[in-house]
Amino acid sequence: VKTVEVPTMGDSITEGTIVDLPVAPGDYVEADDVVVILETDKVSVDVRAPEGGSIVEILGDIDDVVEVGSPLYRMDTDAVAPE
Repeated sequence: VKTVEVPTMGDSITEGTIVDLPVAPGDYVEADDVVVILETDKVSVDVRAPEGGSIVEILGDIDDVVEVGSPLYRMDTDAVAPE
């Protein structure tokens, strides 16, 4: 199981707000699929899956403020893609 952290979103940006969760725990995602969408006062950021796997847990809800570097979601990279 791999934990994906909130990415760096710019030099002076330290946090973002979760505005959309296009996938849910249990969903299988391919590499580069959008898992969480964050917004700051300057930018909107699509947080993508680094590799294929099953989403285990999303560590926040819509409108939650998350800090850069904090855990954002966990995925099982050993999961088998559905047929």
